Amino acid sequence: MKILAFDTAFAAVSACVARDGEVVAWRRVEMARGHAEALLPMIADVLAEAGLEAQDLTRIATTLGPGHFTGLRAGLAAAQGLGLATGARLVGITSFAAVSAGLEPLLAGERRLGGLDSKRAEAFLALDDEAPFAAPPAGFAPAGDAFLVAGDRAAEFAAALASAGRKVRIAAGPALPDARVLARLARTAEPVDRLVPLYIHPPATTTPKRP
Repeated sequence: MKILAFDTAFAAVSACVARDGEVVAWRRVEMARGHAEALLPMIADVLAEAGLEAQDLTRIATTLGPGHFTGLRAGLAAAQGLGLATGARLVGITSFAAVSAGLEPLLAGERRLGGLDSKRAEAFLALDDEAPFAAPPAGFAPAGDAFLVAGDRAAEFAAALASAGRKVRIAAGPALPDARVLARLARTAEPVDRLVPLYIHPPATTTPKRP
């Protein structure tokens, strides 16, 4: 199985090619904007390093969200276009599934909390495998005595939980989704015909005023 995976959902762009479960090419660049411009050249680079053409791909995987609207849409559009052009099957992985897959095991009695930046006071959150939601760190104290906290907003939520008397560990794993994890998950994920983004907040767009 030859998998191209990439992530553009947050403040980084990463892409990799995996062949039969082994990552053979990988790139990652942190960036606040410009995801759409960076992604296609990065994809070309990892394909070239892997010695593959796009038509050789079996699966194409990307992040479904939640994430930053512009970057997330860039990744989804690229995946849909490449899938249409090559016939490769599409796989979507949520941001929280990608982060959680790289974490150390939970200790007895711990809950897993993911906190990802939303560019707002609220963060994108997920408790264990429950549906994601948005909440600010101030006063955040869900049920549970101990938590493993991950994500790029982990420190804020760890502090809030500690202030509420909870036991807290900040995860040693990745703070953001990474293409290498997406590629690993894509081997066993169910392919889809169309990638549907996962939003927590509606897109922050405005309607032009009529003259």
